[in-house]
Amino acid sequence: MGFRFRKSIDVLGLFRINFSKSGISFSYGLPGYRVTKMANGQTRKTVSIPGTGVSHVTTSGKSKKSLTKADETKKKLKAASKAKTTKKG
Repeated sequence: MGFRFRKSIDVLGLFRINFSKSGISFSYGLPGYRVTKMANGQTRKTVSIPGTGVSHVTTSGKSKKSLTKADETKKKLKAASKAKTTKKG
């Protein structure tokens, strides 16, 4: 079983700073709606019915893994393009 660490600090009840093993994230909102900018660069929007435990979460943006894969693909395409140019000349 893995261990988790998270510490939150509320600022004026509308803004929250979250500290975790993966980094620092920020969130803001009112009861029933919250937007979180996560440590991995993604944005999470949570809509809920307060007091019921019912909520819906949507996540957008690219994670660090996605960015790394995209960077690798760009490098491969650039290398392939360079190889074609060298063969012609």
